[in-house]
Amino acid sequence: MTSIPSNNLSEDFDDFFESSLCGFVITDENGIITRVNTCAARWLNSSPDQLTGKRISDLLSIGGRIYFETHLWPLLRIQGHFDEVSVELTDTGNGRVPIYINGYERRGENNKPLFLRFTLFKATDRRLYEENLQMSKKLAETNLNIEQEQAIIREQFIAVLGHDLRNPLGGIMSAAQLLTRSELSERDKKLMNIVHSSSKRIYEMINNIMDLARGRLGGGISISPVAVDLEQLLNEVSNELKVSWPQRTIESHFNISNPVECDPGRISQLVSNLLANAINHGSPDTPIVLKAETAHEFWQISVTNNGQKIPEEAVQNLFNPFHRGGTSSNQNGLGLGLYISSEIAAAHNGQLSVISDKAQTCFTLHIPI
Repeated sequence: MTSIPSNNLSEDFDDFFESSLCGFVITDENGIITRVNTCAARWLNSSPDQLTGKRISDLLSIGGRIYFETHLWPLLRIQGHFDEVSVELTDTGNGRVPIYINGYERRGENNKPLFLRFTLFKATDRRLYEENLQMSKKLAETNLNIEQEQAIIREQFIAVLGHDLRNPLGGIMSAAQLLTRSELSERDKKLMNIVHSSSKRIYEMINNIMDLARGRLGGGISISPVAVDLEQLLNEVSNELKVSWPQRTIESHFNISNPVECDPGRISQLVSNLLANAINHGSPDTPIVLKAETAHEFWQISVTNNGQKIPEEAVQNLFNPFHRGGTSSNQNGLGLGLYISSEIAAAHNGQLSVISDKAQTCFTLHIPI
């Protein structure tokens, strides 16, 4: 291995010491400056010769000098170094120069200090960067707070709007129901049926919006659990869907041995949503299967339909509000059904999940006891 002559090492160190873009100061064991590089001297509007013989603390502003003598100097004696302390160089005629200073104490035999080395980094650009970063952070936090406040106002507006729309819509539905009982022509009966069914659909949308607002503003959908005959409840929901879609087949398979504790209205709403989804998105020539079972540790309900597989990317957002799983835009609804159903499951301390492949899609409500 070829050795490097000692004079070359000395020249390399001198070149590094003098041409560095940061400041270097070397002192004796008492903090008296023995050598300063050109960069540090230039920051102080001085020359290396003029600074030699001064104490290192004399280069600092009054506040930095006090901090150095009371904190940094004792720290050097105790642990032998300190890292990146923010101070200011004394006023050079062009104002104080903010710097970060590192200190290292070289010790010899018997742990006796020999000399000290100090590295100075100009902090002007870094402080400006940190100030800009703090300003950006505060601006982002302010914008986030404004957006959160606006989101709350929007959701409160939706809740109030949904509540206020119920009253006039209720009047329309009542009037339509009364008119259908009157003697009308076939044409008028068809028109009234359209008014009645459309009003009912709007009413369901308003209820979904109200549930969304409750979930966002009130910390989730509230429930009132009671002991329920699950088989009877599911048959009622299934029969309602069969009346609305007489051309579709819904098969029921129940293994229910005891009543369950749940909110019957909310569970009916959940199952109705799942069956309606199966009817809308499932294969029209195959039956929809509604299953339910009870056990000592849990009870669960599942709805299965044949049809196209739900894409993986759609499954990730399927239970988010206003998501429609990539369905066509002309389908009815706001995309809230599955979100509300998952909130109902959560309110029962349960979970709504989905498994979809090329053969079938199955939604399962699992409620632990």
